Amino acid sequence: MVFMGKKFYVVQEAEIVDPTVRKNFADCLDSKDIHQSAEGERYNFVGFIFTNDKMLISFPKRMFGSVKRKYLEENVASLKKYMRLLFKCIVKASSQKGEKFAGIRQELASSFPFTDFLEIYKYYIIYGLYSKEREIKKFGYAGTISWKDTILRSQKIITEGNLLFQPLVIREDIREHVFISKCMAYAIDSTLDQFSFFLEGRKTGLDIKDIDFQNRNNVIKKLKRAKTSAFKDADKKLIHALISFFESIDPRGGIFQLKIYSFHVVWEDMVRHYLTRFFKGINDRNEMEFSDEARKNEFKKRIFHPDIRGEAGYALEPDFYWYLKDKNIRYIFDAKYYHKIEELDHKQISYYFLLKHYGLDKNNPGQVTDQPKTYNALILPSEGENESIVHFRLNPFFNRDENDFEIIEQYLNMEKVMEYYFK
Repeated sequence: MVFMGKKFYVVQEAEIVDPTVRKNFADCLDSKDIHQSAEGERYNFVGFIFTNDKMLISFPKRMFGSVKRKYLEENVASLKKYMRLLFKCIVKASSQKGEKFAGIRQELASSFPFTDFLEIYKYYIIYGLYSKEREIKKFGYAGTISWKDTILRSQKIITEGNLLFQPLVIREDIREHVFISKCMAYAIDSTLDQFSFFLEGRKTGLDIKDIDFQNRNNVIKKLKRAKTSAFKDADKKLIHALISFFESIDPRGGIFQLKIYSFHVVWEDMVRHYLTRFFKGINDRNEMEFSDEARKNEFKKRIFHPDIRGEAGYALEPDFYWYLKDKNIRYIFDAKYYHKIEELDHKQISYYFLLKHYGLDKNNPGQVTDQPKTYNALILPSEGENESIVHFRLNPFFNRDENDFEIIEQYLNMEKVMEYYFK
């Protein structure tokens, strides 16, 4: 498909690399972008590559089936919709606190200063364009009268015993757009224009023709000088983001690449949100059920120290842990951003057995009088409907005390999880 002079190529992470795509984007794909598997080369990133005449969009693993993929390759409007959804999810994950999201933030800003743009745009949405108020006073009869200036400056006329002042002095407040506001306008409007395929927002429309933004050194110099006189914290953050933006952009344009190699972090955060809001429980068939209405579940990432050395020893970190004291039920889930599971997940088994007698009563650590019912699950993306299948069921011949031990693979529809995450 060709649109706006660019030919589109749609792929998904972990798919076998198309030789045609490999050849057409040879100057943009490096060794980190391709993973060698037994079946051949596979894409190893999520994101976008733009050249002057081509665009490669790599969606997350198992987001679309073959029919939907084919449809997107022929429908620009739908393709843009999903590109924007993907970008919004990446941005939301990058805004989360915590060291594990640092990689997403770095990848987001690796080719273009999107983090600076987002800071500038946030200021614009909250406060509008940066401006200074200037009060002018003029003679007139319409507006707010400045009586003090009228008395001092106007001619005094006495008529029929009344004292009149003519003309009146009118006070008017003017908000002036200054250099900083024009820098904001350039950053916002040019970015929205350049990345309209996946970025949407409200442009400023401010006339900035009187400033040469190609002379970045001069722009940066003026911004640094303006920062020294900024008073409000919000204004200081704005100017800092503007300086960083102009220090990072390449005015010559050319190839643009947004490659996310750590989408597994985004997947984990999206799953956390989905479980917290919509997980309903596990039925008698050991299948997860989800609610249509938002809930307030308490899934958390927990760190346990079963090693006798405590925090100095080895730790366990299941992605999602929740103990329901009133029902004596425990959920231990792990997010797996896999194309498919090819071997037994030993880590999930260790979670169960090493935490089996973990003290649920804080007043009596290690003393469990009533063993909770524990559900174990691996949560993976799927292009289809939500589905639960058995990953592992323990044969009692190997452990007579664990007749019911089972791990399920829960597949969640990637598109739906992404939509709920952003909403």
